[in-house]
Amino acid sequence: MSNETNQLTAQINEQGQMILIESRTMRDQNVYRDDVLDKVKAISVIGDKLEVTLTMAANYYEVPVETIRTIIKRHRAEFNDYEELRLLKGKTLQEFKALVHNEPDLSSAPSLQVLNRRGLLRVGMLLTESDVAASVRNFLLNVEEVADDAQRAWAVEREISKRERRRLTDSIQQFFNGNLPINEYAAFTNIVYSTVFGASAAQLKEYYGLERNDPLRDNLTTEDLRKVVEVETVMASLLRLGKSYDEIREEMLTNKDSFR
Repeated sequence: MSNETNQLTAQINEQGQMILIESRTMRDQNVYRDDVLDKVKAISVIGDKLEVTLTMAANYYEVPVETIRTIIKRHRAEFNDYEELRLLKGKTLQEFKALVHNEPDLSSAPSLQVLNRRGLLRVGMLLTESDVAASVRNFLLNVEEVADDAQRAWAVEREISKRERRRLTDSIQQFFNGNLPINEYAAFTNIVYSTVFGASAAQLKEYYGLERNDPLRDNLTTEDLRKVVEVETVMASLLRLGKSYDEIREEMLTNKDSFR
């Protein structure tokens, strides 16, 4: 795929995301597709109404809870019109608290706002400061237009892989203190591909007939993407444990058979 094509695809996708962010009509048309939330990221809910607190919503989208409160304050009418937001007080609050055992901050709260799954999805269509929200919008815009089941599954894995890739790069930036003869991101990426495929990124691009700047992941199968995500998740954890580049490389390549 050429750089020009990549840029055009990115531009179209960005425009589509802005439509969801700016148009209530578009949000209303998509808000019942809350099943995408589970496909983008695992979600916890409370009770048979499948509701989340604002703190749980913040954890899902990986943003401060104040960001969620601001979104709701600005667009409260939307959430109220579709009964996506409940304010709990008195007896209903006590009943809700009875369902929650691991949230000590709720014990003294005189009132509480909770969102149902549609409300959580609407937050994702409005939220601009979250990579998870961007993945939700990408899924809404792209995946349902794909007819083939295998391609649809690939699109889901692609969104997951992008998020896990960011987790690895963030871990490299925050926790890696060594010196390498090449760019550290490229070095750790080569560990990933060597573990899964027994080849470097450059060798895989040559195999697929790609140009230097072409995205390699777009040419991987769904199963290969899953393997890459698994390796990157493990490596991010090892970095956070303070492991060195050499230790991580040895650990991954020694156990490469378990990832293939």
